[in-house]
Amino acid sequence: MEKKKNNAVEKAEKVADKNQKATAKNNKKDKAKKSVKARAKSEKAKQREKIRAEKKAEKARLKEQRERELAEKRLELARLKAHRKAEKQKAKATALREKNRRRAEAEKRRMEIKAERQARREMLKNETKKQRHERIMEEKRAKREERIQRRQSVLAEKRARREQKSIERRERKERNKGYGGWLSAVISLGVATLVLSSVLTFTFLMPTQGDNMLESAYRKSFFDTVEQVNNIDLNLSKALATADTGAMQKYLVDTAINSELAENDIQQLPLQDESKYYTTKVVNQIGDYAKYINNKIISGEKLSESDYQGLVQLYRANAELKEGLSKMREEMSGDFSFSTLMDGGDGNLVINGFNQLQNLSVQYPELIYDGPFSDGLDRKEIKGLNGAEIDQNIALEKFTQIFGEYQLENIMVDGSSNAQMECYNVQGEKDGDILYAEISKKGGKLVMFSFAGSCNGVNKSEEQAQEIAEQFVASLGIENMKPVWINLSNNVYTINFAYEQNGIIVYSDLVKVRVCGETGMVIGLEGTSYYTNHTQRVISKPVLTKSQAQSKVSSSILVEGGRLVVVPIGQKSEKLCYEFVGEYDGSIFYAYIDAISGRQVEMFKVVESTEGKLLA
Repeated sequence: MEKKKNNAVEKAEKVADKNQKATAKNNKKDKAKKSVKARAKSEKAKQREKIRAEKKAEKARLKEQRERELAEKRLELARLKAHRKAEKQKAKATALREKNRRRAEAEKRRMEIKAERQARREMLKNETKKQRHERIMEEKRAKREERIQRRQSVLAEKRARREQKSIERRERKERNKGYGGWLSAVISLGVATLVLSSVLTFTFLMPTQGDNMLESAYRKSFFDTVEQVNNIDLNLSKALATADTGAMQKYLVDTAINSELAENDIQQLPLQDESKYYTTKVVNQIGDYAKYINNKIISGEKLSESDYQGLVQLYRANAELKEGLSKMREEMSGDFSFSTLMDGGDGNLVINGFNQLQNLSVQYPELIYDGPFSDGLDRKEIKGLNGAEIDQNIALEKFTQIFGEYQLENIMVDGSSNAQMECYNVQGEKDGDILYAEISKKGGKLVMFSFAGSCNGVNKSEEQAQEIAEQFVASLGIENMKPVWINLSNNVYTINFAYEQNGIIVYSDLVKVRVCGETGMVIGLEGTSYYTNHTQRVISKPVLTKSQAQSKVSSSILVEGGRLVVVPIGQKSEKLCYEFVGEYDGSIFYAYIDAISGRQVEMFKVVESTEGKLLA
């Protein structure tokens, strides 16, 4: 029994000892695990601390770099600011010196003039009646000789330059065509002169230099021209800088308006055609190209690279034009008289400035598009000339036959022109005034003529002027022509005839005639459009009736009449339209409805101006 008890105790002790060892072993394992975890945690903490330190160092480095870059930029800006300030001060000093120089020269000139006048007054005090008579006669003789020499010089210069300017002359003659051209071309003659006045100057009723109102008008026209050219520069730059087609349309429309205003202001200046031709051509072509681009946008077409390039080139041309006009304005003294432009002599600041504009460095590209001032006009096929080639002798005979009643002297052939049509240049003289004409080499037709002279009143009615013009056109062998517009400006009637085929007016075939309202003499003709386009056409029948087409016209317009007409679309095609004339709000409107599709092709409004009735 005692033995069993001892064995049980021994077993219990063994179990307890075993449990104690197991517990110790487990505790040892737990301690080992905790030690590993502690070491891992410590390593992670060290790693995080290292990363934080690296980020902090990188931020410090970037901050230092930014501060260094900003310091460099501030230094560069300070340097540029100092440079600009120095340049500005330098330019200001230069401008001040130039201003003082001009002022000194003007003062010197004024003193010289004052001394000359004083000397003249002193001389006249002691002048006898006989001496006064002799002096006046001598002054008249000198002035007469001066006028003769100047006229001879001008004629010689024109003869030398006429051949090289034949293309320019033809472009001026074509100005009245194009953008809605068929009827707007009819009217544009009334704005200033016929485009046929290529190299001659028309000066009607020019007032004296003492007319203060006229001087103010000339001054206003010049400075308005400068302002409009500046506006063109601004709007073209915006059009080129924008990517929004809606905004571009606004800038292009503004450009076209500025162009028309600038052209009108230039025409008001008493300059010879040669002096203002380049400036007028640039602003006209800019405005016309702006309309062309705007129409492409309206029709949904995507502008090409060449379209943008054309705008860029014209923008550069206008920039140099702007610079030239600004230079003229800066050099102009306060007492400059714009009335001196009427003399047309060298040495005049404005005349020289406009002449120099012909030599600008910008050569803008040839623009071939559907517009009235497109360079591509000269490439049109000549449809209305036929017959054999003539020589100079026959051209002289034709000229003498046509102008036999004009009692011309010194008739001669003065070279030839080879622009759109090859023509002989023939001229004659009457009382010091030149009659210049172009006779086509093919067929010997009178393509154009102009007679420089004055019309000092109106003794003929519209009906009489129209009858005179009709007889003159018929005498040239041009048949089936119907008068479509008559306008009176500066005592001169401009009557426009269009070809009529089977009762349909063809506006592409235009002949424009000028009749002096005082004498009833025909003093100008422009037949380029007629001889370029005239042919027997195959005119299709209209799809719409007259009443159906009239229903396309706004009910606000009180339609007074309508007829079928053929109108040119740009320079490449024609359309059969109904022409409706009506009144709205006291004004006359012309609406043109496509006889096939019923769409409105064009609309014009008749406006009253100092130049007569015009279309807008």
